[in-house]
Amino acid sequence: MTDRIYSPRVGDRLMYPTWKSLILQLPFTKEGKNVGLTQDREFLMGVMDKIAVIHKNRDGFFPELAKSFVSEAKASYHTGKPIEEVKESMDNFNFGTNEFHTIYDIPSASYTYVSSKVHSILGIPPHEFNVQRLYSLMKEGGLHHPADVYHTMRWGNLAYIVLGIPGFIFRANDDHYLIRYRLDTSISEFPEIRDLKYVMVEKRCYLCHDSSADHQLKPTMHLDRWTVLDSTKHHFIQPQFVTSPNQSMVMNAMLYLLNCLLIGLQPKYVMFMNERIETDRNKAIAMGVSEKMQEHSGLKPDLMEKTVADCFSKSIRTRMSDALKTWEPTGDKHEITADSEAVKGAYKLGLLPIPPMVEKLMYSSVTEA
Repeated sequence: MTDRIYSPRVGDRLMYPTWKSLILQLPFTKEGKNVGLTQDREFLMGVMDKIAVIHKNRDGFFPELAKSFVSEAKASYHTGKPIEEVKESMDNFNFGTNEFHTIYDIPSASYTYVSSKVHSILGIPPHEFNVQRLYSLMKEGGLHHPADVYHTMRWGNLAYIVLGIPGFIFRANDDHYLIRYRLDTSISEFPEIRDLKYVMVEKRCYLCHDSSADHQLKPTMHLDRWTVLDSTKHHFIQPQFVTSPNQSMVMNAMLYLLNCLLIGLQPKYVMFMNERIETDRNKAIAMGVSEKMQEHSGLKPDLMEKTVADCFSKSIRTRMSDALKTWEPTGDKHEITADSEAVKGAYKLGLLPIPPMVEKLMYSSVTEA
């Protein structure tokens, strides 16, 4: 797949990279080589095939996806303290008045442990804090904010894929996946909490490993540390892996690229919207894109203001509307009529901001036709 746009100074056309090409190039960057990210094209193509599976199962909670992704994991896993020992130490130590813990079993897609502190903090009985309620599988509604639930599930499935890519190393009880989203408090037994309607939670998922049938360590459960924060009216879910600094950068770059591949918006459009964060002037956006191309690829395209304006009005707005209808089916119309609305939608879908490492890779991959 190629993506072309007229560029008068170059004299013909520019070719932008695709998300697939960027994913295949990531292991060959200096950062990718430093962490030993697999350069096996066949394996990476298999990773991208899983994106189609997530897209097909995007409208609900399908725990068999995570189970499948984990069973095929090829990353390296280092053991830590046994989960029961960790649980006992948590029970005996007061981490904070706004924190509670759970243990999630991946094969059974269920919580095997929910701290009683979920009741003292949120007024939610531990037995009500379960997968069925979290992912809106009950008639009376779920614990996730309706605008967050599909994004949370999408990011979770992508994270399980990244966890299985060779070259990455995960240390139990240490490396983790961090995500923030809103929880519904309508079933709280505390009136003051119930009246809030929603609270923000930060969840840190610490992997725990177990041996599989072939005696290879595989992630089988994760210990989740929940912190309750003040809610906000507008929230964009942008999770991240927290490991060693070098590995975190590459893991989060891979997570971002897989999400972009899943959403399906062309890299060119995301690059334009990323510049739109800083300015609402099309001329300034064109200059910003041109300068970054020259810096990273040596090209001097001198994009025209009209090119940017047409791209937003004729392509980006429509495609962002379609993407939001697909990934945030909450009943909103999602009709985008302004560039600023498109940028806000891109934040919702995790397309913005572009991570610096990925932005450099994107611009360095632009070529002349």
